[in-house]
Amino acid sequence: MIYSNQSISDFLNTVASQKVTPAGGTAAAIVGAIGTALCEMVCLHTMGEDEYADVEVEMAEIQEELGIQRGFLLELADKDAEVVDELLAAYRDDSDQTVAMKKATGVPLTIAEACLSVLEYATVVTEKGNRNAVPDAGTGSFLVYSALQASVYTVRTNLGHLSDSAFTEEMETRAANIERSADIEFEQVISTIE
Repeated sequence: MIYSNQSISDFLNTVASQKVTPAGGTAAAIVGAIGTALCEMVCLHTMGEDEYADVEVEMAEIQEELGIQRGFLLELADKDAEVVDELLAAYRDDSDQTVAMKKATGVPLTIAEACLSVLEYATVVTEKGNRNAVPDAGTGSFLVYSALQASVYTVRTNLGHLSDSAFTEEMETRAANIERSADIEFEQVISTIE
């Protein structure tokens, strides 16, 4: 399923159904993509304005990078549903659930990493963007930060089902580092928009 091709209403109806997918990871990726789009919008409202001519090139570059991250998050939304379906199949078939659970842990971690990248750009957008549009980047940052936190939560939940201590330790370290960095970036956004 390619969720980006669904209407918002259809996607939400699918989430609110008895189907297992799309679930939390997919929803987090979609929310992250929405927040990213808001930051992109602020870049576009900054470019072409005489008052912000000195940051136009920088905003254009950031807007392009944010577009890439938004597309990546939409791909990850689909990927998350795919790995959750694989995990459910592994439980049904009594096959190797460890491999499937590792995949179901890796995708939300990648979602969190993508969200961190967006937050890093958001610090610049909220600092240098068109002041009339910056509140939208603030809203976008809240959404992206929430998506990141939800993804880290999913990682930790899934790690609780694994007995591979080396893998668990590595993933927990990466998740903690992402979370720490995100806190710093988000605090910077908040201090700029308040």
